[in-house]
Amino acid sequence: MIRPDDASSIFTIESEHAVKLPLDPNHSHHVFLPNQSYREAGLTRVALEKAIQEELSIRASTDASEAGKRVIPMVAFLFQGELDDLERVKAYCEQGIPVVVMEGCGGLGDVLSAAISDSAEMDGNRLRSSIDQKLHKTFPTLKNSEYGSVDTINLVLDILTLSHGDRHALLLSVVNCRLIDTFASLNSAVLKSAINSSSARASPELFASFLMLAVKCNKPDVATSMLLARPPWCNMELPVQAFEMALILPGREKFVDFYLLQQFPVRKYLSHLKLLKLFREAKDRQFFPEHVWEGILRYSLTQPIQPEFIVADLNKLISKLTGIRDYIDVYELSASAFGENTSVDVSTAERKAMNALLVFAALFNRPNLVKVLIKYSSEPLLQALFAESLYHGLYRNVSHFAMSEVLQFTCNQFAQIATDLLDKAVTVSPIRGHGILTRRFPDFNNKTPLEIAYDTNNKQFVAHTNVQSWLDQYYFNFVKVKGAWDNLKLFLSAIFIFPMYIWLSFPRLRKVPPVPSRDDIPSQDGVFRPKSAQDAEKILAKVQRIQAGEQAADRSTEVVPRPPFMEMLRAVWAAPAVRFYTWHMFYWMFLILICVDIMLPPCRFIGVDIAVFVLTISMWCEIVLRTVYDMQRFRRVHWVERSYDLISQTVFNILFFLYRIAPYRYDHPFAGRVILAFGIVYYCYRVWGWFYYMDKTIGPLIRVTVQMFRLDLSRWIVLIAPFLISTSLIFMGVINPDWPATGDDWRHAFYRGIFNLFGAFNNELEYTPACENPGTKVSPNSYLPSAPNGNRWIHKNRTGLADGQPDYRCWSGDYNNYNCATISFWSYFFVIQYYVFLKLGMGNMLTAFYVTRNIAAARQGPAVWKYHRCRIILDYATRTSLPPPFYALGYIYKMIRYCMKPKGSKGSHLSSGVATTGGNDSGDSFTYWKGLALEYFRGKEMQENMANMPRQQLDMLTGIQDDLTVLSKKLAAADRKILDVEESTKQTGVFMQDTAGHVMHKKQATLAEIAQPWPHKLARTSLYPGTTVARTFIPNDKVDWKEPLDDYRPEQFDGKSAKDKIAGSADDRPRSRKNSDISRKDSALNLQHVGGYNRADSRISDAVPLPSWITTSDKVPVDYSVNEYGLPLNPFGRTGLQGRGSLQRLGPNHKVFFAITNRQGDGFRFIVHQVPPKNISLLPQSVVGNEETEYGVACLILDAFLFDSNSLSGRDQDFSDIRSLQSMYDAVEKQVKGRLSSIIENFDRKPISLREVYRGYCDSPLNTDNAWLEVVVFQLSLPAFGIDRFTSYKWRVYSSDAGLPDFDAAIVRQLATEYSL
Repeated sequence: MIRPDDASSIFTIESEHAVKLPLDPNHSHHVFLPNQSYREAGLTRVALEKAIQEELSIRASTDASEAGKRVIPMVAFLFQGELDDLERVKAYCEQGIPVVVMEGCGGLGDVLSAAISDSAEMDGNRLRSSIDQKLHKTFPTLKNSEYGSVDTINLVLDILTLSHGDRHALLLSVVNCRLIDTFASLNSAVLKSAINSSSARASPELFASFLMLAVKCNKPDVATSMLLARPPWCNMELPVQAFEMALILPGREKFVDFYLLQQFPVRKYLSHLKLLKLFREAKDRQFFPEHVWEGILRYSLTQPIQPEFIVADLNKLISKLTGIRDYIDVYELSASAFGENTSVDVSTAERKAMNALLVFAALFNRPNLVKVLIKYSSEPLLQALFAESLYHGLYRNVSHFAMSEVLQFTCNQFAQIATDLLDKAVTVSPIRGHGILTRRFPDFNNKTPLEIAYDTNNKQFVAHTNVQSWLDQYYFNFVKVKGAWDNLKLFLSAIFIFPMYIWLSFPRLRKVPPVPSRDDIPSQDGVFRPKSAQDAEKILAKVQRIQAGEQAADRSTEVVPRPPFMEMLRAVWAAPAVRFYTWHMFYWMFLILICVDIMLPPCRFIGVDIAVFVLTISMWCEIVLRTVYDMQRFRRVHWVERSYDLISQTVFNILFFLYRIAPYRYDHPFAGRVILAFGIVYYCYRVWGWFYYMDKTIGPLIRVTVQMFRLDLSRWIVLIAPFLISTSLIFMGVINPDWPATGDDWRHAFYRGIFNLFGAFNNELEYTPACENPGTKVSPNSYLPSAPNGNRWIHKNRTGLADGQPDYRCWSGDYNNYNCATISFWSYFFVIQYYVFLKLGMGNMLTAFYVTRNIAAARQGPAVWKYHRCRIILDYATRTSLPPPFYALGYIYKMIRYCMKPKGSKGSHLSSGVATTGGNDSGDSFTYWKGLALEYFRGKEMQENMANMPRQQLDMLTGIQDDLTVLSKKLAAADRKILDVEESTKQTGVFMQDTAGHVMHKKQATLAEIAQPWPHKLARTSLYPGTTVARTFIPNDKVDWKEPLDDYRPEQFDGKSAKDKIAGSADDRPRSRKNSDISRKDSALNLQHVGGYNRADSRISDAVPLPSWITTSDKVPVDYSVNEYGLPLNPFGRTGLQGRGSLQRLGPNHKVFFAITNRQGDGFRFIVHQVPPKNISLLPQSVVGNEETEYGVACLILDAFLFDSNSLSGRDQDFSDIRSLQSMYDAVEKQVKGRLSSIIENFDRKPISLREVYRGYCDSPLNTDNAWLEVVVFQLSLPAFGIDRFTSYKWRVYSSDAGLPDFDAAIVRQLATEYSL
């Protein structure tokens, strides 16, 4: 046994003729056996494989006590197979190794699969007969050997007996090849076969191995049907290793689902070390390392995950994404896993372990795994909201745009799940559904589900009908108000107290009557039964009176007493509605006071200023204390808005104290009034955000308006800024050109441009009578030092003093008063463009922005408003019950209570004073929510299956119909295609061998070997280029015409016209060539009189010279033969196709290749011609027409290159008299020097060379039996010069043959090789 990575990977067989065999590097080991028969080698292989299996099983055992318990499964596959493989299959069965038989692949596999199928239905004789028929059909040679048939049938029966030796162990299984898409589809067959064969020796270790193998192959259906639901496997304990592998590998959610369905104790598995292992070994390493580890945590990708990440960084990451602090308690997690945590009950430990797994699944972006964990969670609604908050934080922190969109979509999915769970809970049990909204959960910093949804902007959940219905009740603290005007009635009841006895009721403060005891229900079926006959008579009499319509006078109406006065008063003042309207009323009184203050003289009413200052200070303190209070409760703080309020009020209070209350306030009275004006603007504008949002009509409109100002107006200002700035300055520079540069000109330009946006100055260009006075209007004489009229003016500034500037330099307007507008055509032009572009165009654009925003917000406006309404209600619910301006005292009181609490109890929320409902952590609540989640997710799965079922059925029926149609057509054509397939297979095999040899030697072959190989190869390729014409297959030994080939009647193919050019030719020029396609009759006549195609016929006017360029080794031209019809025969033998093909003429077709080369440094360059329309790179080339010589055609090619022409006749050059290489050299030298002497300096002194490289036959796919291609190759070596990059001819430096056809590449390769030598 040797390995391919040893020193030598070549194995030499020691014999008379040493043979070297390369080893396959895809195998780890190679085993070589001495000379044995096929049967003996197969049996030896079975024994060796069994020994290897046993050795690997021993090595897989961790210690000596487990030796032999862990078995490495081994499965054999039978593809096709011969009769000799039966012994090997029997040996596998004897060793207990399962065999998968591939049905439909032919050979022995079909025989065994049919025998396995028939053995379940047939008795012994019928089974033997069936096997005999199948064997004779598959192996016809058995018909000649009666004893061989009997032995083979007995061997098959022995194999069937061995495969069913145990009722649990099935060693043979069948897989239909037609149902296998890829080799990965065989995983299910391997697993099933291995499990079936091991049922008799089932053990927990083997069960764990098979289950882990199913997890690794991701075959949950096999694991469920073969292991988890079938004895004896189903009675074994689920292994922890498979659960861990299902978490590490992505896409294994179904395995996790099954484990949790079987109530697998996650708390006993998940410690902080296991959680660290999951983060380190999870196989989907794309999302977490790139977007979380590096993108959010800012660690390097090469930096490993340390234990500190689980202990400290993970909670920081969760807090950053969701705002939930200390979500994972690592100590409790590990203590529960190690069985040492006695302070936490089992359900709590299980819940916290599931919470940690959910974080792991979300951070690795496994939404399906998150759904499975929510499905089996005891708090599914909370977990769905928490998952939504995790994905909400992820998509806000991930910078990758496409991934952010995917995360946002997933976030919306979990928001929908939370909404659906709440909807289902309210439908099943309204008390539980509404009660959970106010229940606080310790795992989430004692937040309620509504607060969690609010903190993560989960508008979909908050805007849900059930949540809004609950908020309506929560807004009134669950106090019922009779009649309309409920807000006003509740507020008046809080102020005047006595109306609450008339308008209000308090259902939440009523005492719930006790539940009847079991003694009151003596029956065991749960139906109430009277205790005595007297009770029964009273009940029946009451029912009779009700049916008769009588008034039940003695009906017992229980009078529910009202709650205590203080409880009712506290409930009313704790209602968010009362707090809201109390603050609202106080705020309007404050606005009235501050507005009165600005109208009073500042010197006499200092008391009003002090009152305003005290109220603003109280509001500032309320905001500060509320912010601290929210942070202690881990509530979401809108820092942008809160910071705006704090900074604005802080600055206002400081300035107001300095300029309105401080002793030196009298020094700046106007400044104090301006500060007060700013305060009025701020406090009046804040009415929108603080109070108007609660109105159902105004609230959505305010939200849209705020978005318009924040988003659209800012964009519009950015667009309008260039127009506004330019036009404002143009107005001053053109209409008032002489305004003095004192700074006031900038102010004038600013207010003129800004105020023109809202109202036009219609007198901007009017003539002012005062400006038309003779002394004001500037005249040419006024610039003279001494004007005749004595009206010399002096250039003055705005103050009226002379500025010292010469009067003839700076003044550019028509008036000596700079306030007078200069009226001109340009003044009208710039004013008109301002009003058209700026006011009309940009004004309409702003309107378009607003309309677009309004349309976009119409879909989301109600949900956004409901979300902000919830925000306001929750905000006022957490405020103190003291009326303003004593809010701050209430917060101070709460802070003192919080600080005086014991240290262990400070984690809970401070009481809000609002009556709340909530369940408890009882087993009933646990079972209810868990069952609700299971029912919901099962319903979703059923909906998905039902939605896909019609399509699946339709696809199945369509596929069956198509298969039947195709099958009928195939059966009809099968008989006539069998012979074609066999012949094509043979032809393909030969061609592949030839092609392989051709490819192997192509790069080493010379030009002559490429052009005229023996036998020719390209000339026998099928199909004919550009057609569907197939050649007749010609073996290599039958190519020569001298070799007899019976029934050789190949198909005849002639192109459309003799003028058709050769495919791939670079010559597109139209030529007036005579038709060279000679009919068979004319051909025979020419042969009789002149001697055929090899010489010119001087007596026939349209005869053309058709000599062959093929020569012998002595350079003697070869005369080709003709057949009985007078048609020329290809000198290189048969091609499998008769006729002219796509060539221009029968017999030889001549073509010229012109290689233009030069040397540049150490490199070898050559010219390529990029032929349109596909810009195929070829060497310059062209066919030789009638009455043309190869030398003249080469000169035409050179002329086209020098003048960049795609047509060889573009310059009407005549080279028909050039008939030798020397005359061609003279002509080429003249062409080149005439063209390049003006480009290349001293070109006359630089040498050029011309030579013939090759002349003879060319092996081409276009060749036929009667027409073939012959080529001549010329090389022209020129000095180096540049070529315009826009021409179709390019210099190319030789480095490889890529981009050129084989023959062109061979030419270049040979020339480059000669150059290097």
